[in-house]
Order: sequence, then C-alpha cells, then structure tokens
Amino acid sequence: MAHDDARVPYDVAVERAVDVGLRRACYGALAGGASAFIFLRGPRARVAALAFGVGVGVGSAYEDAQRAFANVE
Repeated sequence: MAHDDARVPYDVAVERAVDVGLRRACYGALAGGASAFIFLRGPRARVAALAFGVGVGVGSAYEDAQRAFANVE
C-alpha cells in the first residue's frame, strides 16, 4: 500500500475507487443478506436489511475514495 501523503495519478485513483466501491458494496450486500436471511422473517424487513448493508458498504467506499482523491496529482 502507498503512503497516505504520496501523490497518485488520477487514473490510479479512479481505478482504486471503482474497485473498492464494487468490492465493499458486494460485501455489504452479502453481510446484509446473510443477516436478513438468518434473523428476519418478513420480505420487506429482509430487503431493508439488505439495502442497509449495501448502504454501509457504499458509504465506506465513498469515504475511502474521498481520501484517495485528496492525494491526486
């Protein structure tokens, strides 16, 4: 991993942001779906838990992307 204070080119930052965004959205969907399947019965509650998991993953990816684009050349 690169240091936080190191400058990175724009294309590398975009590639990292897309990669991390997709990965964390999928991980959030899997975690939300698994917990919904185990703990919840109603279909609306399961969809809400799944959406919450995706939202957490995307929010985490957005925060990471903001940090990555702060160091763009």
